[in-house]
Amino acid sequence: MSARARPRRARLWALAALGLVACGSPPPDEPASAPPAGPGLGPLDDLARRFGRLRRRMESRGYADGEFATRTFALEGEGVALPVDVPVGVCTTWVALGGGGLRDLRMTVFDGDGREVAVDGRRGEGALAHVCPPSLPDRPASAPHYLELRALEGSGAIVVGSFRSRPAEGEGFTGLFEEVVAPPVPYEAVEAALTEAREAFRERGLRVDGEPAFRRMVEGQGWRRPLPLVAGRCHVVVARGGEGVEDVDLYLYDARGAEVARDLGADAAPRIEHCAREDGEATLEVRAFAGGGAVGVMALSGPLEVQAEAEAPPELEELEPLEALEATLAELASRGLGEPRFLVEDAAIQPGEVRQHEVVLGPGCALIAGAGGPGELDLDLYLSDAEGVVDRDTRVHRSARVAACVEGPSTLRLTVKAYGRGRYALAQLDVPGVLGLAELRLRTLVDAEEAALGPPRRILLRRGEPIQEPVPPGECVAVAVAGDAAVQDVDLLLRAGETLLASDTGPAPWARLRHCRAEEGEDEAEGEAPPAEPPVLEIVAYRGEGEVLLQWLAPR
Repeated sequence: MSARARPRRARLWALAALGLVACGSPPPDEPASAPPAGPGLGPLDDLARRFGRLRRRMESRGYADGEFATRTFALEGEGVALPVDVPVGVCTTWVALGGGGLRDLRMTVFDGDGREVAVDGRRGEGALAHVCPPSLPDRPASAPHYLELRALEGSGAIVVGSFRSRPAEGEGFTGLFEEVVAPPVPYEAVEAALTEAREAFRERGLRVDGEPAFRRMVEGQGWRRPLPLVAGRCHVVVARGGEGVEDVDLYLYDARGAEVARDLGADAAPRIEHCAREDGEATLEVRAFAGGGAVGVMALSGPLEVQAEAEAPPELEELEPLEALEATLAELASRGLGEPRFLVEDAAIQPGEVRQHEVVLGPGCALIAGAGGPGELDLDLYLSDAEGVVDRDTRVHRSARVAACVEGPSTLRLTVKAYGRGRYALAQLDVPGVLGLAELRLRTLVDAEEAALGPPRRILLRRGEPIQEPVPPGECVAVAVAGDAAVQDVDLLLRAGETLLASDTGPAPWARLRHCRAEEGEDEAEGEAPPAEPPVLEIVAYRGEGEVLLQWLAPR
């Protein structure tokens, strides 16, 4: 054995000892990753039943039962090592399946000298490794190996078994785990949503504490994490749910177990804020209230004084909510949206509080605008009908607006959420003459005196399939895009080759950007050559998919 291999082998024996300890540890109180298949089946019964399906599949594909099978238990982030004798001259395949709360299992095979000979990098509750050690003269008929089973996410029981085959025999392993384990849940969309939220909070002077955390969750499952609190700093926690996750709730408990903040809104994008008066360790609870899938959570913090920094111009931030709303309404009136009707002129709201109002719309389209105060308060609006959320505005800003179009008089529910303590005002604008939600949203983006370059174009966007549009000639580019009810977030990116010239990637179903070639000349003066390729506009449906209206404008 080489000197380099000895520490590796020693580590494997340590893992084997850890496996014996872990086997005797009681499993944590976590819900199963999938409900039992039938009445009366407990988690271990269900695990054995599912592994039996794998065994029958392996045998039907030409892999004989290797007579090695065992059950162990692994805690999240830890592993167990199992010594095994592997016959030479034939192939051995190990198949492992996790149960309970274990959602991501990694299997690695080492030879007797501690060298890694096989590893399964797939995501999910199942793992497979296949080795074919050669038969050599004057060597034993079997060779010592070690299986390392590591719980990358979640904790739970593991069943592992071996199968035998001759080299080049057997039908392969494609689709072996289908309908036996839950399909892997990608985190990319959730990670992108958290990145978008981080950029918005960065403008308020907040910085991320540590790395975002991700987990696959089932409906009703809770996930607790420690959250260090620092006196004199305001802490913000945001969570985002991926596809299949309909409603995520957040709770924050102090060191004594008392609840200090919560967000129970009916969405998958909750946020809580808490300004600490003393150092300590709080507990954050994330709960998948409805639906299941990927969930990510991110913690940020900043000094108390940054919470008063403004996004809007200082003169607007000094206004009371009603005055700020009137300023917004005047801007909308300049875009031809008509006279407002005030729903709420002055109402108090607490941090994390959820207030609801009934609003009557229709027939036709209407927009509801809101403003909060003082200036650092962040106001979110959700408009819902009997089937769910119709429109939402969750930008980090003191003002928000939502809209809907209905065929006849309808009563909808308006949900108001605030981050910060203050007051808010609401107004409704009925907008006759528009043909749909996309047209209404587009009207809010274009000033009445702005000249349109032709009529707006309807474009069908598919999620994850960007569409590129040629840019009209000229020194400056101005464009607006607005989506219909099925488009939850649309982004605009102006590119020239690999160079990004301008973008609007805010979390809204509309976007607008403006760019002039003179700005490229400024880059040239700083030593960066302007892009030689003509600019192209890229339109992306970040969340949802459907029709959008694209309007080119004459730059002012």
